Amino acid sequence: MANWVLVAAAALAALPAAGTPASAPAYAASAAADARPLPPAQRLERRFLQISASNMRYQAEAAHIALARSNNPAVKDLANSLIARQQTAQPELLRLLHKRGMAMPLATNEHAKVLKQLARLNGAKFDRLYVDEVVIKSYQVDITNYERVALQAEDPVLKAWVERQLPMLRFHFDKAGKALPNAALKPQRAV
Repeated sequence: MANWVLVAAAALAALPAAGTPASAPAYAASAAADARPLPPAQRLERRFLQISASNMRYQAEAAHIALARSNNPAVKDLANSLIARQQTAQPELLRLLHKRGMAMPLATNEHAKVLKQLARLNGAKFDRLYVDEVVIKSYQVDITNYERVALQAEDPVLKAWVERQLPMLRFHFDKAGKALPNAALKPQRAV
């Protein structure tokens, strides 16, 4: 009982006196007043990292589904290589995100929709959707975004990472085109 009284007394002593303004609102107000918009290059870098991380997560989740649902050895090989890329690139990507105070983004609605479709399909329909939507379409967007950031980013660490990733993205894109003949190789617009 005596210990409880001491704990309660310590907790009451830690509370601010009545009528004393709490420090959090003053801090938030001063932080908001001092906030300045990011320069365009930093906004580009942050947006790129957000999209890249989301796409990497999506591609890895879809690759795991492909390993379980596909019977095509070329598609399974493609999925294994995408998982291997994600395992090597994601730790570096996470460091780049954390350096900017960012977290790994959640899946987009479009990604979630495709993952649900993949989970319902089997056989040739699954292979076609996986290769067309997950690999070819998302890699076309990734390659375009990586090339743009390689030219416009100011952070030398980010530029070096992007330049290391581009050859692997192109390799997987080419591999996807060979995994299924007549895959949807349509030009995609960068985000």
